[in-house]
Amino acid sequence: MLRRRNAASTQSWISSMVDRIRRFVAGAAAPEFSELHRSFASWDDIDPTVVQVCHPDWHGVRTATRAFRTPIIESTDFTPFADSLADELALHGVSTLVVQAWPPGSAALIEAVAQRSIAARIVSHSSMAQHGTDAGEGEAVVEAFTLAARGLVQKVGFVKEGLAEAFTAMGHPAVYVPNRIPELPEYETTDLGDGLHVGILLDPYWRKNVTTQLGAAAILGATAHVTRIPEVGYLNGLSIVEHGSVPWETFIGLQASMDLNMNVTLSECHPMSPMESYLSGVPCLVSATSSLFRDDPDLYALTTVTEADNPRAIAERATLLLENRSEAIERAVEWMNTHDLIAAERFADFVA
Repeated sequence: MLRRRNAASTQSWISSMVDRIRRFVAGAAAPEFSELHRSFASWDDIDPTVVQVCHPDWHGVRTATRAFRTPIIESTDFTPFADSLADELALHGVSTLVVQAWPPGSAALIEAVAQRSIAARIVSHSSMAQHGTDAGEGEAVVEAFTLAARGLVQKVGFVKEGLAEAFTAMGHPAVYVPNRIPELPEYETTDLGDGLHVGILLDPYWRKNVTTQLGAAAILGATAHVTRIPEVGYLNGLSIVEHGSVPWETFIGLQASMDLNMNVTLSECHPMSPMESYLSGVPCLVSATSSLFRDDPDLYALTTVTEADNPRAIAERATLLLENRSEAIERAVEWMNTHDLIAAERFADFVA
């Protein structure tokens, strides 16, 4: 048995959840605001036409935001900076602000930029499967459409395929804005030792299905590497290494050190981690909850689990993927390059 837990893992997970939901908790204590972090050193060095904002600690969203290749400003809460940042954007000629995934303070920032005649766009990274069950997700979408109805937001986009049609049908105009291919940072891999090592680097909430995937790892006889070990007593006999929340560069290197990564979730939008895995040369098993690889039937058959809550089905597809890893990696990268062009065009239309 191997079951190692980093000392700060539980607290870091709690902190990330508090960041995500505190704006919806009545009577919550005043948060400690972060400073603004810019992806650029000087306004003179960039094209300021379109600027995006996001949360620095939401890895998937942050990676997706970077992939659209515009200047980015990050904060854990934009509330105290709304007016000063809006002034700064107006001063430097920003014409469109894109808010990715609704970090705290987004509404205040949109109100402020609207007063300065800067157009606003919102991109949601949630799915309807989360709405009404996961804290804050549905509320954030309602808030986005409310601002749109007031004329403060000109377009609302969803990275999850199919949601734009559904919301438009309900009287809330929306568009599909799929994620682009991530740009990987410099990273270092780690020798994890003998045996099969499987990365299940997902937090065990938001239907990420971690426990089922750990069952698959048990069938495979693998050592599972997780972000946080689910609080399930029968997992004690498994070989599990818990890594906690780590910086993005460390996360990419960790994924790249695995024999196989798993992202077999019960709810997904347009996941970045599988793309990062394939770009680093490691196959990643996914579920039929996103549009990844769907229009390449052979690649889809190698990489995608249709019965995501069945550990045996996951293990069987994992074995097939490992047996065909070189082909899967080559085809996945080719697929991503093709669809990146489509995503780039959609984003250009979105911010136009």
